[in-house]
Amino acid sequence: MTLRDDVLKALDQVIDPVSGRTVVQQDMIQGLVEKDGHIGFVLEVPPGQGPESEPLRKICEAMVLGVKGVKSVTAVLTAHDDHSQAAPQGGHDHHHHEPAARPQVKRQAPPPQAGIPGVANIIAVASGKGGVGKSTVAVNLALSLAKLGLKVGLLDADIYGPSVPRLLAITEKPDSDGHKLQPIERHGIKAMSIGFLVKEDEAMIWRGPMVQSALTQMLGDVAWAPLDVLVLDMPPGTGDAQLTIAQRVPLKGAVIVS
Repeated sequence: MTLRDDVLKALDQVIDPVSGRTVVQQDMIQGLVEKDGHIGFVLEVPPGQGPESEPLRKICEAMVLGVKGVKSVTAVLTAHDDHSQAAPQGGHDHHHHEPAARPQVKRQAPPPQAGIPGVANIIAVASGKGGVGKSTVAVNLALSLAKLGLKVGLLDADIYGPSVPRLLAITEKPDSDGHKLQPIERHGIKAMSIGFLVKEDEAMIWRGPMVQSALTQMLGDVAWAPLDVLVLDMPPGTGDAQLTIAQRVPLKGAVIVS
């Protein structure tokens, strides 16, 4: 029996509290990768259950860490919908309802911008809408900076429609050194994308806390250093991803593609 089999056997003991079945029986474990005892996988949950499923993700990680031969575990939480593709921005409700009274919410100050250790400059590439060539610009910008002799990274933060894997022709999964994920190197740049961890033909639905969690992991749990420039390929429009980047990352500049 391989280590991968042992990991799946351990995960088959984790019960999804909503369905009462195991996460393996529910086919919630996707993108399972194993490299020298370092395990990574995606935990897919139904739309609307993202924030409530964070304890389940931690239980899955703990179960896998208990498997003999496992050195580290990285689990990413996503929501999955077989029928609809998530939009980067909230859609319009065409049903007319009376406005409901909104409860008073105490606003918290955003976390301080800590930056990324070993990364000197961060540049965001954004657009107001999709289909304008934003990702192409981001990739070409990263490649051009690398040709100037700079150490360059490219983070595909467009979690709603990651296209960097296709643009850079990357099909393999990222490895881990036991502490952080290793970005995949192509054409002199280091690249990381949520598209490396999920199937290309699967529709994903992302909720606010899950967006923040995924982006935070790709920013802080990836071995970027040392870099002169990190290029961020942002999702189109405005939403949770943009807010997370604005609050947590000290940008040196931005390119707006129209």
